[in-house]
Amino acid sequence: MRSLFRRNRRTDSSEKSTVQRTLPSLGVFSSIKSTKPQQDPRHDIKRLAELEEVFIKSKKLESLADVPFVVNEIRDGNIVLLDISRLNDGNDQTHLELRRIIERIRGETRSYMADIALVNDSCMIVTPSFVSF
Repeated sequence: MRSLFRRNRRTDSSEKSTVQRTLPSLGVFSSIKSTKPQQDPRHDIKRLAELEEVFIKSKKLESLADVPFVVNEIRDGNIVLLDISRLNDGNDQTHLELRRIIERIRGETRSYMADIALVNDSCMIVTPSFVSF
């Protein structure tokens, strides 16, 4: 009687067969393929052309009326430097207004994935998503 679980015994070392087992797909946790598709060079040139049109705009932040200016500039892909010295003078009322303005800017530029950072006590920077600092 033959066993179903008998191994095939070979004595030749040159004829070793390698059995490659594949795992079922793990969905999100499946391994990443090592081959990257070739990108079109025209796409890279187009991206470089878009980056040539980035401007740095400055604005003295005075009230909530200045928020649309900031949002429009971020939407266009520009960097905005905001002078917050008038609103950051130590007065509680102006400090509260500054916080409201910053939260409004953050909320309205969230869809553009903009970054907001404080440069110093009197200057703040708002950048589009492709700018890293």
